[in-house]
Amino acid sequence: MHLDDKVAVVTGAGQGIGRSVAITLAAYGAKVVVNEGCDDAESSAADDVVEIIRDAGGSAVANSDSVTTWEGGGQIVQAALDSFGRIDIVVAASGIARDSLIYEMDAGDWDAVIDANLKGTFTVCRHAAPIFRQQRGGRILTLTSESGLVGDVGRSNHGAAASGIAGFTKVLAKDLGKYGVTSNSIATRAPGSEEESVQGSMIEGVNSSESGAPESDPDDVAPFVAYLASDAAAHVNGQIFSVYGGNVSHLALPRRVNTIYGENPPGYWELDELDVLAPRILLAGSPSATGGSRLADVNPGSGMAAPAVMRGENGSRLEGKVAVVTGAGRGIGRGIARLLAREGASVVVNDIGAALDGAGEDSTPAAQVVEEISELGGRATASYHSVATVEGGANIVQQALDEFGRLDIVITPAGILRDRMIFNMSEEEWDAVIAVHLKGTYSVVRPASEIFREQRSGRIVTFSSVSGLYGQGGQSNYGAAKDGIAGFTRCVARELARFDATANVISPGATTRMTESVPDAIRSMRAGPFPPPADGTLTNEPDYVAPMVVWLCTDAAFGVSGNIFHCSGNRVSLMNHPVPSRSIYKNGVWTVDELAAVVPETIGMDLINPAPPQD
Repeated sequence: MHLDDKVAVVTGAGQGIGRSVAITLAAYGAKVVVNEGCDDAESSAADDVVEIIRDAGGSAVANSDSVTTWEGGGQIVQAALDSFGRIDIVVAASGIARDSLIYEMDAGDWDAVIDANLKGTFTVCRHAAPIFRQQRGGRILTLTSESGLVGDVGRSNHGAAASGIAGFTKVLAKDLGKYGVTSNSIATRAPGSEEESVQGSMIEGVNSSESGAPESDPDDVAPFVAYLASDAAAHVNGQIFSVYGGNVSHLALPRRVNTIYGENPPGYWELDELDVLAPRILLAGSPSATGGSRLADVNPGSGMAAPAVMRGENGSRLEGKVAVVTGAGRGIGRGIARLLAREGASVVVNDIGAALDGAGEDSTPAAQVVEEISELGGRATASYHSVATVEGGANIVQQALDEFGRLDIVITPAGILRDRMIFNMSEEEWDAVIAVHLKGTYSVVRPASEIFREQRSGRIVTFSSVSGLYGQGGQSNYGAAKDGIAGFTRCVARELARFDATANVISPGATTRMTESVPDAIRSMRAGPFPPPADGTLTNEPDYVAPMVVWLCTDAAFGVSGNIFHCSGNRVSLMNHPVPSRSIYKNGVWTVDELAAVVPETIGMDLINPAPPQD
């Protein structure tokens, strides 16, 4: 059979898709560690699955260690070694749901979902990675969800975790591919609508994905997992697939679908230029994540006119507005804070002044930016609260209210780096990056969303990265956080649309202390196939990211929500969301033999392995 003599670990295998996957892998010959360690699961669930497998003549053992802890992840992998002497396959299917609208979400529900879904995927994959590297072979299959890739109302925590898993998997493909290890992700559709899971009266008619497509049945998903775990799919690496019913689709990675270019020099965008080019060119055919919601109906990309741009006496666009900018003491955040002030906004300049890895504190950077704004006649105050805690995020928002009496804009570029290949990464390096980037975005957006809901207006601009959207080696923590932010923002955009508040994502490209800290060897490894020209045609100054960010906060961008923009110097691009590129369909359940025969000549054609095996 396809998986004879293979040993698989399946987390979350006591119920749902994990249960079906464990049984299916065993049916195709694998020995299975059936893990069910989530707090929300029945303690006997894993034992029940083991009994089913053994009754069918298979081999399996139950495991109840928690995926949410470093120790638990290690013990799950060790259970495979102790019971069967090896490990060949990891299927990370563990997860929980704690659905709630962003402006009502409890911090405990955020943490629980991120831990069980995203960190739970990390802990098991991290402990399996050095084994796979040493034996030069292995299969990693992660389970993500359309709640993050498309965006669902009431699921911003789950959307963040799901999209983060996708970003994490894309990085694993590059970290481990050269050792003959493949890492792929399967996006599923949750049972029922968000109106059922968040008590319909809370949603008041705002729907998520309106395709009407069926949910993912566990028995439909499991055969494709078994196919990807088999030698027949040894060439498939770094890909994301959507599986529901008898449909299997390959999801294309995000791409720059529309781009505007500014001549260099000057290379710097003026807001008046963006007034013209953004609606007519950049947003043409906008793949907004807000679906059919109220804001999407007036998206300039649809050809409908936005409200007239209101200006102050001196021509400024944000007179009387109040903005919070995290990580504003240096780099991209500094340029954003200064331009917001130039356009009339009062700015809370938040930055604890930490080193690149997040260590230490220094009040100088934020204080200096406040001084620069003041010297130019603007209004600003420094904030030294950490975004990595919900208390810090709440204090930052409260400072805007205390100092300036209101809040209109939240921008979240704060971040740190702790780069490491997956097989060497520590738990602390994972936790620190997730806390600052992903939870740091949530901790500020959550209290701000309450204000925006009440006043029925607001602008949110979050920061993702190509590290998560495409996957960059040595950054599984950063990639997970950054793709997670994209999924989080898609959900928030849907939830706040009916309150005329927008949420968009920036993927920046600039030379900052982060990029300059990357060693030349790693920078070369991450470089794409198209090196930048040496004639100065392209720019990458951090201040050049600010114009598009600030434009999204003005009246000219009313209705522009749920989009991802890649801003790199004198180029601004609209990026698409993960979309099906090719599909196969069977009126029934696929078998591995059928998939092995059909996939290579259909959805598997021309798939590019980002890190092919090396001898």
